[in-house]
Amino acid sequence: MADEPEPGSGGSGRRKVWRYRRLITEHAFDKLRQIDCTFAEFEAACETGEVIEEREQASGVVELVLVIEWLRPLHAVVDVDEQRREERVVTVYEPDPDRWSPDYRRRR
Repeated sequence: MADEPEPGSGGSGRRKVWRYRRLITEHAFDKLRQIDCTFAEFEAACETGEVIEEREQASGVVELVLVIEWLRPLHAVVDVDEQRREERVVTVYEPDPDRWSPDYRRRR
């Protein structure tokens, strides 16, 4: 799926801690609408999110966050920009069970 990030260091399995201002891209907002998830529901569900992959980049880190406290499991790609001190939700998608482990934490 084009929305998924490249595999990173993977499997960190740590709770997502939002350190900076949280922003959402128009693309991610549209994805939430497509799966019938309101932004308020998404924000509440993110409080229990788990970082399952992360990849270093020039401005900070890109994290893949697993959100399971919603109707269905979701993955959110988050760009943690240390320079701008903000965290951008780039996209949100429902993980494909054929491409992920049964707990949606590891790629097959």
